[in-house]
Amino acid sequence: MKPLLPILAARGCAARSAAAILTVCWLAALTSTGFLASAAEGDPIRVRFREVDTLFANPGQGWMSQQRSLRGEPRFPCSVVYVRFNWADAEPEEGRYDWRLIDDVIAAWKSRGAAVAMRVMTCNAHSAGYYTSPKWLFDAGCKGFEYLRGGDDPTSGGKRIPRIEPDYADPVYLAKHGAFIKALGERYDGSPSVEFLDIGSYGIWGEWHTPHPAPVEVRRQIVDLYLQAFRKTPLVFMSDDAEVLAYALAHGTGFRRDGVGSPWHEQNWIGSKKYAGVSDMGEVWQHAPVIFEWFGDYDYLKSKNWSFDAAVEFMLRNHVTLINDNIGRVPPEAMTQLNKLARLAGARFVLRELAHAKSAKAGAALALDMQWANVGVGKLYRPCVLRFSLLDTAGRVACTADAKADPRTWLPGEFELKEAFGLPPDLKPGEYKLALALVDPAGQRPRFRLAIKAPESDGRYVVSSVKVE
Repeated sequence: MKPLLPILAARGCAARSAAAILTVCWLAALTSTGFLASAAEGDPIRVRFREVDTLFANPGQGWMSQQRSLRGEPRFPCSVVYVRFNWADAEPEEGRYDWRLIDDVIAAWKSRGAAVAMRVMTCNAHSAGYYTSPKWLFDAGCKGFEYLRGGDDPTSGGKRIPRIEPDYADPVYLAKHGAFIKALGERYDGSPSVEFLDIGSYGIWGEWHTPHPAPVEVRRQIVDLYLQAFRKTPLVFMSDDAEVLAYALAHGTGFRRDGVGSPWHEQNWIGSKKYAGVSDMGEVWQHAPVIFEWFGDYDYLKSKNWSFDAAVEFMLRNHVTLINDNIGRVPPEAMTQLNKLARLAGARFVLRELAHAKSAKAGAALALDMQWANVGVGKLYRPCVLRFSLLDTAGRVACTADAKADPRTWLPGEFELKEAFGLPPDLKPGEYKLALALVDPAGQRPRFRLAIKAPESDGRYVVSSVKVE
């Protein structure tokens, strides 16, 4: 069996024919590119790839920063930055909107290719003052409930001062806040700069728990405000309200759990009495994102004798898409687990093997047989295409074609793909490099990087070579 050396000419080995030199070149190609191509005369080229553990900032997957502005490097590469804001700050006067608190974050992270995810709070136990919903709302007649929350426990609020929560069933609240959500949707729905939106607006921190619950019909009405305003941007519902969760999921939302790490939260989950009325909750990840946040930072979990490892495994077992970075300082001995969580969250694709004929005719199709794996715990939710390219000897794109397969169907596990790369009839004869990439068909989001060792530039991987006749 004579080894073929893809991209070997670029490494200065193609012109050498001595067996010893050929062996050295083959080993160099295998080590530096991570793949090996082999073929007997007349047989197809077969290329195998090495999987890597590199962390990527792939769009909509993995780690989620909470830095509103860039203050050094984030803990892990991330493609999403998460912000929560008070309604009062975004609409200080009725009908006058201040979007800078969102737009400034978008601008700060634009150079990193990161999008923003967000939640609106109408009741915030960390607020600096009395109001989270604007004062003008209550001046307009909306009823409210004064409350005290806070103390030494960092998860229970900030300063223990009087604050006010709106009466969510008050028609004034529903009308005024509905107008705000409508304006928010008009500005950001479908924006490539916004990854997802929490359905907030209800309960402390917008987490859908409150000592002053509204009737279930009212809570569903709040969900409807978001469903009507955001028809393109993915929505995520807080899982704390199991009664309304079924309604939100039936309308296509994902879900999130804030409080991972607490044994109580993990016990009261899918299959428990609390969620008995939420059918197919365990299958939601197959069509909508799943978001998790830690109950508290690492030191807090340890102070409660809660298992950090159990929290990591809970997220992976439940097909997490994105994780909030609120875990704080993590000791070196726990970083392996945290790294694994960041690496496996969402989809993570590996091209294991590629086979194709050594040559093809212009105007014909090059058959590609591929073995792939999704080694992550989630999947893609946005449109994405597998795009093939032929690159000439100068590295320029000579032609491209998109695969028929939909990467959104690539669930965790191993799978086979067979595609035909149609070559244009006017393609010049010669040697070409075969490259592929996972791209946003609209060209608005970064390319999705693969967990393979292969020559790569801007998300395009050189995977083989082919002779066009």
